[in-house]
Amino acid sequence: MALNLITVAGTALPDPSEYSGTTVDFVDSGRNAAGVIVSDVIRSDIARIDATWNYLSLSQWASILSLFKNSFTNPVRFLNQVTGAYETRTMYVGDRTTGGAVSSGGRIIGWQKAKLQLIEV
Repeated sequence: MALNLITVAGTALPDPSEYSGTTVDFVDSGRNAAGVIVSDVIRSDIARIDATWNYLSLSQWASILSLFKNSFTNPVRFLNQVTGAYETRTMYVGDRTTGGAVSSGGRIIGWQKAKLQLIEV
């Protein structure tokens, strides 16, 4: 049964083999003359998702990457680690990498360790 952990622009991605949520706060900080940190939180609870698939076919990986070709940002529905609930936020795709190519019968048929980052705008 698919969990549908990540949906991009209405398209459910295959469930990743590894799913990692990161929550970031943007902080403007420095130290005053007494050496004490002075800071202001600019924005809190910014989401980032790191997803890895142990194996994806060439067409699966191409379909996932095509979701980001026409639009830099997309609505992404994901399981938020902070709330424990599914949420939709506007995100862009960060680094996209693959491990080794998988071949069969003398031709490439897929990718091992396909990874991408989705980062909240």
